[in-house]
Amino acid sequence: MTAIVKHTTRNKPGTAGAAAPAQPRNSQLRRQFPPRPAREWWPATAQGEDELLLRLTSPPFLPEVKATQAGRRRGTAKLLRWLSSFPGDTWQQRWEASRAEDHPGSSWVQLPLRWLCDSGLGASYDENDLSSGLLMLICGDVIRPRMAWMVTRARRHLAPVMAEVRDPAGFARLRELAESGPASALKDARLAATRIATILACKGGAVSDIAVGDCVEMAGTQRLAHSRGGQKKVDFYLRLHALGIFPAGAPATIRAFGMAQGQLTIEELVDRYRLQCKPVRDLLVEYLKERRPSLDYASLQAISASLAGLFWGQDRGPVPGHRHAAAAAGGRPRVEGRPADDQAQRHRPRRAQDRRHPAAAERQGRADTRPGALSRHRPVVHGGARTLGAVGSPEPGQ
Repeated sequence: MTAIVKHTTRNKPGTAGAAAPAQPRNSQLRRQFPPRPAREWWPATAQGEDELLLRLTSPPFLPEVKATQAGRRRGTAKLLRWLSSFPGDTWQQRWEASRAEDHPGSSWVQLPLRWLCDSGLGASYDENDLSSGLLMLICGDVIRPRMAWMVTRARRHLAPVMAEVRDPAGFARLRELAESGPASALKDARLAATRIATILACKGGAVSDIAVGDCVEMAGTQRLAHSRGGQKKVDFYLRLHALGIFPAGAPATIRAFGMAQGQLTIEELVDRYRLQCKPVRDLLVEYLKERRPSLDYASLQAISASLAGLFWGQDRGPVPGHRHAAAAAGGRPRVEGRPADDQAQRHRPRRAQDRRHPAAAERQGRADTRPGALSRHRPVVHGGARTLGAVGSPEPGQ
């Protein structure tokens, strides 16, 4: 809750100037502009393996750099071979059967890696190849991952490749719009292009096919995934609206759908950090529910951030904004995109005040969040995040 909301004088019911209830209009707008539904079949996902491999290794899927060409070709072939081991009539069905989306960030790659090793096909460069292959399957509209999974991943190459192979004209219009604005906003334009490419990855089609409801779904998914960025998170909607692709009557801003209104539940506050250790996640939920009657929402947010933000995933980096959290049990802190030896040098023990501890939540939310306070529910767990669970963050690369 912002300071403006806290100190605004409230009108009594029936008085002049009373604001109309937001929820009915929000519900009406959401019914008027629904997202495109997930489809079970489309031509590209039903292609045969040989035909598909030929398409994804021909223009416009061929980059100029020969090494990138070779990596994409190898990765696409390996990924299709792995997916062929699962039941299904389409590649989308096989992708869903693989349960890869149960593994956020970059951890999904361990599934095909193990299969390749067990099949005697493993190589030292498999991980990079498989990431390139997945990029081809997504941009080639062979598979359509769920948004909730896509937002756990860094998508550095997604927009450029999508612009090359899926909709050059649509992304060219976005570039023209960005270049007509101030140079300082070009970084925001690149972020917006990535959001738009993510919608295409999950919903299919071109930029002109994006529905208003797709954008609302994207913004809601980012909110639940604790994506950072403030207004920049929904800037992509403004750019699409400016292109004139939305039907008449579409709101000028996405906030008309109530994206900035409402409060998250206790479970949603904790699940923003994607804790992988379920007992720890349940412990924090139980504790916050007990503290809720004595806290306002802002304090509850601060405490959940301090507690849930302590934990990393063993195979993934920290949640953005929580770089000083300790490593998971048996794991070593990682900074994605750096070699393991370099990570070890960069993550030497920091000063005591940098080590996040539940006591910090007491200072932020004025609540008793010391480790001893948790002992009313479960045995005291010492050692902070090094002994407790794990949380993940987006992977680098795509």
